Amino acid sequence: MTTFRPIKLGFVNAYLLPAGDGFVLVDSGMSGKRAELEAALKAAGCESAGNKPGQLRLVVLTHPDYDHTGNCLWLRDVWKAKIAIHEADAEALETGVMLPRRGIGAVMKVFVGLTSLLRSANPGCPVDVRLAEGQTLADWGLDATVYHLPGHTRGSIGILSSKDFFAGDLVANWKKPGTAFLAESFDDYRASLARVRKIVPADGTVWPGHGGPFPAASLADIRF
Repeated sequence: MTTFRPIKLGFVNAYLLPAGDGFVLVDSGMSGKRAELEAALKAAGCESAGNKPGQLRLVVLTHPDYDHTGNCLWLRDVWKAKIAIHEADAEALETGVMLPRRGIGAVMKVFVGLTSLLRSANPGCPVDVRLAEGQTLADWGLDATVYHLPGHTRGSIGILSSKDFFAGDLVANWKKPGTAFLAESFDDYRASLARVRKIVPADGTVWPGHGGPFPAASLADIRF
């Protein structure tokens, strides 16, 4: 892969990756940013096909939180894209119920306390493709591999395409590269972070769900 389009949707990122004669989208943002997402898709030459399959082949969700999945039902219904998520998070996406999480720091503890209100933000979405560890996205025209990285949620994943790693909420980069502060399992999170340090090429780039990209070498400095 040589080019792709980062799409900033408020405080969350989506990534549009060329895939053969179509595209694969990593995450979909919140429903309140739908107009911005649609404009970005069309600006990249990705068009909706109405009632038949279009250029958006697949939407890969790194995990089922509302800020990453808010537009997936619309993309499935209107753009006729297939929706993919790790099998361990499939039920959460289909029901629209956010998984319980524990937070780090006072601000994140408040956020965790609000999750019951946030659950209503995602109406749920059918799953077309249940992803698994080591699966490639070659069937959708993309040279990329799925890595199962539990911790933030039980089915969180990252996508490695060449030297670009799309990390979801395993890490963030607000002011500097760091953790995403929320985890379903702290032990799993630490193990996944240690694994990613070995997976991503040293001269690669990490593209997080929140904040800007950063060099893969900075993963060594992140502590949880």
